[in-house]
Amino acid sequence: MSKTKSRKQLVEEFVNSCTLVFKSFEYDVVISKNKSNLWHFTATKNDKKYVVYCAPEIKKVKGLLKVAVNKIPKEHKLVVICNDFDEADDQFSQGLDFKLVTLSKIKKFGEDLLEAKVREGSI
Repeated sequence: MSKTKSRKQLVEEFVNSCTLVFKSFEYDVVISKNKSNLWHFTATKNDKKYVVYCAPEIKKVKGLLKVAVNKIPKEHKLVVICNDFDEADDQFSQGLDFKLVTLSKIKKFGEDLLEAKVREGSI
């Protein structure tokens, strides 16, 4: 057995990290079991509805994202979480009307939220 993780294992770990952040913000997270969906999970809270695609490397999935934006349910917004992106990637996301964010940034938001809850005594 190889000591290195497969690409599939790395993506699964990345998806798990992303779902944990959304759960920390008290979103209802449903991991997609449907193979025809082009996203990894949905996250909903009140009137906020997102379909989330986790892409450790955004440059490798641009073609897939072009297809995904046309399959998103009308009331949802596509959020793509990646490790890093550049200005061209950001313009690509704006052109297709989806939100591009790094995992480190949403983890930081999650940490800030937890710290605020601790200060308020709600945890």
